[in-house]
This record gives sequence, C-alpha cells and structure tokens, in this order.
Amino acid sequence: MSAPPASTPTTVNVVQVQPPVLFYDRPLQMLCPRCQHSIVTNIVSTAGTMTYLTCGALFLFGCVFGCCLIPFCVDSLKDSVHTCPNCKNVLGIHKRC
Repeated sequence: MSAPPASTPTTVNVVQVQPPVLFYDRPLQMLCPRCQHSIVTNIVSTAGTMTYLTCGALFLFGCVFGCCLIPFCVDSLKDSVHTCPNCKNVLGIHKRC
C-alpha cells in the first residue's frame, strides 16, 4: 500500500465587507473607518440645494422682505454632514435634494 499524498497547508484570507451606510438627518451609531472607534456621529447642518430652491420659491411667491430667507434657519431643509466626534473625519452627507 502506498502512503497518501502529503497535503500542503493552504492560506485563507478573510476579508470583511461592510454594507454601505445610509446617512439620514439623525445621528448614527457606527464604527469609524478612519479611527476604528465605535461612535455616534455628530451632525452639522449646511445649506444645500433644497434650501436654495425653497428660498427661491418663496421669493417668487412674494416673500421678498426677508421672509424668503427663513429656509436658511430650518435644519430640516438643510443637508446633514455626519462627522466622527473622535477624529473629526467626515463620514457621509445626507442631501435633501
């Protein structure tokens, strides 16, 4: 009888693929890809397309004495920029329009 053939050890590479993160207008708990800490994102609201479109629409409908600037004071009409509280890295942006 012959001996079974010697098996060579195989190397296995394990790759973890994270699903895409969907950013909304609320803080999100996640693992920061830059500093690898488990964090809850900080949100900064910035004027975006929806803010300017709403301002223009209000101006066209007669709100010309400063009332058309109200969208710049309403966070729900602005884009949300998510940042890491630990390393200050921008993690994602939720655009309104």
